Amino acid sequence: MRRVQLLFLSAISGILLSFPWIFPGLDWVLLFAFVPLLLVDSLQFKQRKSENLSSSFLFGFVAFLIWNIFSTWWISYVSLLGMLFITSLNSLFMSSVWWLKNKVHQKFGATSGYFSLIVFWIAFEFLNHHGLLPWPWLTLGNGFANTVKIIQWYEFTGVLGGSVWILLSNILIFIAVRNLLDQAHRKFVRSIGLALSAIISPIALSSYSYFNYSEKGVMQNVVALQPNIDPYTQKFVGMSTDDQISKLISLAESKITDSTDLILAPETSWPPLLEDSLAHQSPSLLPLTEIMKRFPDVSFIVGAITQRKFRNGEQISNTARQSDDGKYFFDVFNSAVMIDRTCRVQFNHKNILVAGVEKDPFREYFSFLPDYMLDLGGINGSLASGKEPKVFDLSGTGKIGSVICFESVFGEHVRQLVMNGANYIAVLTNDGWWKDFPGVWQHFGYSKIRAIETRRSVVRSANTGISGCINQRGDVLVQTKIDVCDGVSSRIGMNNSITFYVRHGDYLGWISLFLSGMIGIYFGLPKVGKGQKKSALIRL
Repeated sequence: MRRVQLLFLSAISGILLSFPWIFPGLDWVLLFAFVPLLLVDSLQFKQRKSENLSSSFLFGFVAFLIWNIFSTWWISYVSLLGMLFITSLNSLFMSSVWWLKNKVHQKFGATSGYFSLIVFWIAFEFLNHHGLLPWPWLTLGNGFANTVKIIQWYEFTGVLGGSVWILLSNILIFIAVRNLLDQAHRKFVRSIGLALSAIISPIALSSYSYFNYSEKGVMQNVVALQPNIDPYTQKFVGMSTDDQISKLISLAESKITDSTDLILAPETSWPPLLEDSLAHQSPSLLPLTEIMKRFPDVSFIVGAITQRKFRNGEQISNTARQSDDGKYFFDVFNSAVMIDRTCRVQFNHKNILVAGVEKDPFREYFSFLPDYMLDLGGINGSLASGKEPKVFDLSGTGKIGSVICFESVFGEHVRQLVMNGANYIAVLTNDGWWKDFPGVWQHFGYSKIRAIETRRSVVRSANTGISGCINQRGDVLVQTKIDVCDGVSSRIGMNNSITFYVRHGDYLGWISLFLSGMIGIYFGLPKVGKGQKKSALIRL
């Protein structure tokens, strides 16, 4: 088959992989999206040319670059160079995984190659959650965010379980297609039966779990605000701080009732605050305390940029800034701030910062890089990050895990909040940077996955984007439209139970990382006998 035809098949895989991130509801395409690319590999191995292995990297890169660009092109609305960098780098990593799979295939046979694909890919996604430049947005399991009825089993496996399911289904479907093309009809019947079993069984288990699950915990009434202040023309220029606070307070007063327990306002919705023992006396918090006088049972969580001074003798961090008068150093945080019914103020700092926007991951090596970091509203440069996930104590009635923007993409982070006692999750974000583009609903969908993994309800407040409330099954109870000033309220459960995933974390990632290391070690050992080559890897 000509190279142009192989490139066409690779492009088909890239397009199919992008469908769930472009068209909500087409996530089922992921179950066979890799098949054209697997067919490319099969055709190349049949030709037995020495240059085919290097060509497999190229064909993989074509597929993965198309997937990455089609799915996350909306990043270019803020930075075209940033979008090209992250899509190219992610595609390069994915292509390397694909090449390694073919390397194993070449040395040990097809079965070992398929096994290594699953192991290497899950290890890559796991590292993409924990690396220096984390970017787990296109984790395969995320593709099912808008079809929650078929992924209830994520409470046992986390999102990486969905990735395993997708890869296994693709491999089994491809084997069936290959048997059909080879006119091996008996093998085709067996292989298609196995593929259908692998696809249908998790769906059946999930459906049973979905329809038999009952919300757990004491119910609370929550309100999520969406002030819809444009980050480009209003939030940081064009609209005064007083006007922004006034708009947010008016919106809160229009939604609050005597039964409201919590009001949530979005990321950086409040003016900057100093973190000290007198924080509750800050003039900017007075509008909230005035509301709380009239509604004594309500608490607020708002997003704000906060500053913390370093005390005498305290070690200065590498993200510290010096005051204009040179008298002290301080750190700047992207924070969630809670003021409860007793007027106590609590702070939670964002732990997972966005590289190139909120942090410079190479600051200690390349001091000039901060000059080229993106400025998303006056908080450019390296912010300080929180040391660990922190929960808010809701005056003894429960605990809330606050998640700021990008952190909601990380299942392990939300899991840690639940392990620390969170009864439900509050997401504060500002998706207005992406206007009415797919990134907005993609981000909202990931909160549904977090709800299923942890069996925690999620209340989500976006400056503009999609705000809403999600129950413990991942169902959307209420939500706003994009680009409107609105607020939503709902009753959500404060769950205390711990899921298997919360208890054990991303164990699939750790197992895959270990197996990848074992495969790498075995790959470097002296060659075994010819009869042992194909089976030795599987025995590992």
